[in-house]
Amino acid sequence: MKIFLTPIFISILALFYIFLAMRIGYMRGSPVMKLFFKMDKEISPEKLNRNVRAHGNFSEYVPLYFLLLLVSELTEASSYDYMLVASLIFTYGRIAHAVCFAFFDYNPFLRISGMLSTYVGIVMLCIKLISLYM
Repeated sequence: MKIFLTPIFISILALFYIFLAMRIGYMRGSPVMKLFFKMDKEISPEKLNRNVRAHGNFSEYVPLYFLLLLVSELTEASSYDYMLVASLIFTYGRIAHAVCFAFFDYNPFLRISGMLSTYVGIVMLCIKLISLYM
């Protein structure tokens, strides 16, 4: 039985996406979030903005990556291990970058390593797909 990576990693990152979305709802004072969490302090506009940026940035890169991963799996452009490594690198990158913006005022290691890992994961799949058809 062939194990596809796309459903596994897209599910993991979709759950993290929901976490980021719920965090923004909490910070905006959503009535739904008030049912689950005690909201006893005011959130600064800067902190809210950083969390919105983390959520938005996440939603920009993840769909592109999963299109590339799905095409890679369907065309068998890469080995399972190669796609697994690319997916682990990309997943680290997206989580590190989002955590940097959502939970820290300044953390250059998470921000830089997160974006570099995001780019590396995407480029790894692009190179394999392009080389398949050249």
